Amino acid sequence: MKTSATAFACLLPLVFGCTDALEPGTKVDSFRVLAQAVDVPYAHPGETVKVTALSVDPRARPITWAWASCLNPNDTSLTSCFERISETGDPEGAVFALGEGLDSVELVVPSDALAEVPVAARAFAGIGVISAACPGDLSLEQGSSGLPFRCEEPGTGRELAADEFIVGIKRVTVRETERNANPSFERVTFDGTDWPAEEIREVGWCDQDDFVYDTCPDTEKHALTATLAPESFEAGTDELGRSFEEQLVIQYYATEGIFEDEVKTGNEPQNGWVARKSASGQTLRLWFVARDSRGGVTWAERQVRVR
Repeated sequence: MKTSATAFACLLPLVFGCTDALEPGTKVDSFRVLAQAVDVPYAHPGETVKVTALSVDPRARPITWAWASCLNPNDTSLTSCFERISETGDPEGAVFALGEGLDSVELVVPSDALAEVPVAARAFAGIGVISAACPGDLSLEQGSSGLPFRCEEPGTGRELAADEFIVGIKRVTVRETERNANPSFERVTFDGTDWPAEEIREVGWCDQDDFVYDTCPDTEKHALTATLAPESFEAGTDELGRSFEEQLVIQYYATEGIFEDEVKTGNEPQNGWVARKSASGQTLRLWFVARDSRGGVTWAERQVRVR
């Protein structure tokens, strides 16, 4: 899994997918990994944690995943994690899962994860979890992109370019006793009324080709609110004696349509959304991804039917 730090630095914008500069990042019309969550964002030495990815492929292709880990990288970047893996002298041993459909995996935190970390550096202790998601055949070989993964199209053997598959990194913080809970949604509402996960709402559309929310008629706009539970806003003193108060945001995504804002704060989560005429007759998927400032992540999904 060796590769140059320079190559990875150049490829960092590819993490978790790319979007057309003319379209908002909220539009999910190509293969994307929207988020990754750890069931125990702050893990203890020796524990087993579960990492789950929220991936979307409009073409519904089988996705092959590779997962690798690095202990106590210098920072949270892909470059730093790959460098740490190279330092171990056992790159292939860093890969702990490889196969089709593995969008959720388990990882054991080494029991000695904190043994060689000075107390002054404990704030930065953690595990970097690298994932490669390929809508095809994935092998642990360096591809033309410079990444230590080669992704090929099934049947043709064509190597997929760096913007056709996704490599990302998720941090698992390691602490002796401290915990951080993932945020949770108290309720999701559509125009002020509860919106259960199994309920598909019917909507009209805005007759325009661009993604300008303000120019759409108010009669077709809808207020979407993903309200976080009060306990999601954690605050206190950590095991290192530092006070903290979490900041939370909610990111909004949809297979089509226009959001008023791409991101809202956890304290003011209401967002506006409207479908476009091009989606008439379609069932659209919408996602609400909540993130706290200590690595906690959760998400919810809803659907609408466009008239």
